[in-house]
Parts: sequence; structure tokens; C-alpha cells
Amino acid sequence: MAQAYDAVVIGAGGGGYPAALRLVRAGRTVLMVDPKGNLGGNCLFEGCVPSKAVREAASLKSTMERADFFGLEAVQSPAAWSRVVAYKDGVQTRRYAQHRQEVEQARGLTLVSGLAGFVDANRVRVQDLLRQEEFTVSGRHIIVATGSEAAHLPIAGFDSAWNHHDFFAWKQTQPTLPEDIVILGGGYIGAETASMLADLGVKVTLLELMPEILSGMDQDLARAVREGLQQRVTVVTGVEVTGIEPDGGHGYVVAGRRTADGTALSYRAQRVMAAAGRVPHVPSDLGLERAGVAYDRRGIAVDAHMRTGVPHILAPGDVNGESMLFHSAVAMSEVAARTILEGPEAGAPWLRDAPATVFTRPEAMTVGLTAEAARRQGLAVWEETRPMGVEAWAQIRGETEGFVKLTVGRATGRIVGMHAVGVDAAALSAAAHMAVRLGLTPGELGSMVFAHPTQFEALDRLARGASSDSAQ
Repeated sequence: MAQAYDAVVIGAGGGGYPAALRLVRAGRTVLMVDPKGNLGGNCLFEGCVPSKAVREAASLKSTMERADFFGLEAVQSPAAWSRVVAYKDGVQTRRYAQHRQEVEQARGLTLVSGLAGFVDANRVRVQDLLRQEEFTVSGRHIIVATGSEAAHLPIAGFDSAWNHHDFFAWKQTQPTLPEDIVILGGGYIGAETASMLADLGVKVTLLELMPEILSGMDQDLARAVREGLQQRVTVVTGVEVTGIEPDGGHGYVVAGRRTADGTALSYRAQRVMAAAGRVPHVPSDLGLERAGVAYDRRGIAVDAHMRTGVPHILAPGDVNGESMLFHSAVAMSEVAARTILEGPEAGAPWLRDAPATVFTRPEAMTVGLTAEAARRQGLAVWEETRPMGVEAWAQIRGETEGFVKLTVGRATGRIVGMHAVGVDAAALSAAAHMAVRLGLTPGELGSMVFAHPTQFEALDRLARGASSDSAQ
């Protein structure tokens, strides 16, 4: 007879482990299966955490190059990639140790380093990679949180391209940086990587299919980020890449054409990186069909309580395609746990309003609706914008570019979106999210007090400036 658990969790990334920990704290028994044998998923192994560690090193190098602005002198030297990698790996190692401790302290949680697939809607076959054995378990609830993977473009030579794994994977990072690189894709991954590599001394060309980078974000935001990148990165939009070929042992040639008129284009570099987005990861041996769970290339279909069409099977995180961000996955995982513990009637649903950040130089963030998205939904809005550079903190830092913008519903007078580019923009996303989630009016946000001197002052001052006259 299969060993029975209150919940079986397939995947220990952001979509899986928060639910598992919440369930065991409530006294449930949980089996969690993940091939890495630890918590964190791809975010920790080769995504959010290591990429931001590299970005922090690159940002510090950029600041050191401006030492004279602060009245200082600094010895300038090329970036030592091996030392940056050692720092990055150290951050990951520390977090893995922290997660191991969390697992050890979680009574009722069993974590198996392995793979799992459905036998039927109630049973899961587990392959333990460490013990080299297989066994079957059953679960009153089953959570599928297998995350996402890098998208694959159907073009010749695509497999020769590097991706985020090559720059950020724990203890598997490429030992040297290329002299120059072509990055395919101007979403947040491509833009962030282009920014940090350029700051580390790599000559970067960024190619994007759409007319603008950061497609789907506020147009002014995308333009400002692009203009910031163009000071040190060659950014080419409206390019369809058609193939990648070796360049006689000296690198690669990226072939493409201009979308506007079909003009042939080519770009040469020592390396090519693919950053064409991410897609839900549904392993062929997961066996969703055997469980009766519906899915397609966009992910596993779920409701706002993370339930699939089979109500006791839930699918939070990237695997459902709703919002492929780690903090979104964590929020969805918590929703799944509440659904299991309290039922969908009592549990708060997933509201699809998570902030998105772009760790380029300058930074950017977006929360809620852009004006364009609001209008597509039939919602009349108005906007108020304030320059980031008028705040004391931006001037202290010498980073005065960018803006912060409110999007406000005309009918309700409530904030439905907030967008920013500039110093500390990513940190501002937390306060912006609260303003959007709580449905604050500009007056209510403007009545709050933010510490001086911090860039958060841009928010209350912007809100105070958003007078009723702006809505006319």
C-alpha cells in the first residue's frame, strides 16, 4: 500500500516550498520532491538571486568609476569575473544552507531529492535520486509546482546560444566572460543581463523583435530604460532573428531581418545569449494526463485559488503561466496552502497584481495597470508624473534620471497603477504595491510620511501633486 500524506508537493521552488512549510506548521504531513534536493528552485540556482548578486557587483564597479563625483579617488581595474563568480556562489551557498536548516526544523516535512510523476489523480510515483529507489505515495492534496524553463526559439543554431544558466548557475557558471556578446530578447532578463555585462566591460548588442524593449510595460518606462542602456549597449528593436552560425572559429554570426521592411541584418560576436522569455516546465514524465489535469503550452489551467480542474490538485507558480516571477510564485503558493487548509471560500484568491522589477541601470518597476492596459479594459484613467531627480536622495547619489508615475481611475479616483524608472525604483515597488492593492487615492497616499532623505519621498510628493485638477 502506498504511504499516505496530507499533501504531496512536486517542486521545491517558490511555487512549492511556501505551501509545504505553511501546511506542516498547521500540523499536516507533507512529502516534497525536487531534483535539486533543496529549496529555492531555479530562482536560487540560476535566476533571481545569483543574477542580482552579479548585478550588485557590476553596479558597484559603475559607482567606483564615478568616485570623483563623491570627491574620492579610486583605482580603476578590469572586472575579475572569477572573483565576482566566487561572491555570487557564496551568496547562493549561504542561502542553500539557510534552506537546509528550514527543512530540518520543519516537523512533518519530508524532502526527497528526486523526480515525481502521477500514477493517477491520487497517487504519485517518486524516483529518489540519492537512494536510487522508486516508491509510490498518495496525497489528499497534490501540489504541482514544477516552475518554468527558458524558452526555445525555432531557429537554426539556437542550441549554440548561452542562456542565464551560463552566467548565474550555482558552481556551474562559465569561467570567463566573452569580449562581446549578442543577446536575443529585450524582456527583463535580456535587459538586465545586457546592463550588468556592459558594466563589467563586455561589448553588448541587444536584439528585440518588438518595436520597443520591455514589451507590455509602461511605454515611457520602457523608453527610459532603453535610453539608459543605449549609453553603453547597442539596442536594436524590430529585428527578427532567423539563425545563428559559427563564424569560422572566431565566434558566431546572428542572422536576422528588419521586421519593418525585411532588410537582411547580421551581427557578429564571440558569444550569443538567448533571453527569449520563459515557458511553463511540464516534464514529459509528470503524467498530468493520468491525473486528468488540463494544460497547454501556456501552462496548467487554474482558478484564482490555484485549483486545477481536479480540485484536490493545485498548481501555483510559474507552471500555470499566470505570472512568472518568484514573488508571484510565493504568493500563489500561500494561496494554495490556504485553499487546502481553509477551503476556497475562506482563502484569499490570487489577485494578479504583483509588482515587476527590472534591475537594469537605471532600475525600473511597475505595479498594476498601465494607462494603455486600463483603456483596453474600458477603464478611463489619468496619469500624474514626477521626475525622480528632484528628490534629495537622487541628487546625493548622483542618479537623477527617470520618473515615477501614478495611473488613477477617473470614476473611482483610486490608484490602479504605479510605474517608475530611476534610483531605488525596485525598492519603491513595495510601497507602490500596497497603494494599488489597498486602492488608495492620491490624497490618501499623499497623507503618508516617508523618511527623508530617501527616494520614497517621490511617492508622497507625487501623490500630493496629483490634485483633482489633474483628473479634468
